[in-house]
Amino acid sequence: MTMLDRMRRHKNWLKWSLAFVVLTFVAFYIPDFVQTTTSPTGVGAGAREVVAEVNGRNLTAGDFQQRYASQMQVYRQQFGGSMNDQLLRQLGIDQQILSQMIDEQVGLIEAEQNGITVSDDELAQQIFSIPALQENGRFIGEQRYEQLLLSQNPPMTKSQFEESLRRSMVLDKLRAALTDWMAVSDSDVQREYNERNQKVKL
Repeated sequence: MTMLDRMRRHKNWLKWSLAFVVLTFVAFYIPDFVQTTTSPTGVGAGAREVVAEVNGRNLTAGDFQQRYASQMQVYRQQFGGSMNDQLLRQLGIDQQILSQMIDEQVGLIEAEQNGITVSDDELAQQIFSIPALQENGRFIGEQRYEQLLLSQNPPMTKSQFEESLRRSMVLDKLRAALTDWMAVSDSDVQREYNERNQKVKL
């Protein structure tokens, strides 16, 4: 199979990508949902308020708040107290996070359309391989695992963490499936060259 054949075989996947992007509806305002429900002013969108819709799937303010809080924690660890909400909003981080969440949903929908899934066994193997969840080369155990997740900022339940990890693994599979055909062997290159050269001679 030549490189062009591979591209033709995968053109439907690329077509679906474009279609999903076109069908994506994004709320053209971002209310103050970067403020959590614990804000002293009490201002902020309700956790269930829809901030974006991707092909019928809703992204809520609660989804965004959790992702934003996690990203905020990462920035604070990297840059210390100099990083605050106001500075991040000036840098457009809130828009970037929302855009990432939309891209993620587009990928998940395409993966679902193409039957790409992650089994429970695959998920378990991935969890057991995470260094932070190991002690002396063995899994730390269910109880400590759940306690560790709840101690995070923001806290995460076991189901939230595992669902997030499953989504990430599905997207990794999708990216691998979409880019795997791009690896072209020397024989493919030679065959494509010979075919084109023969056509030119004819």
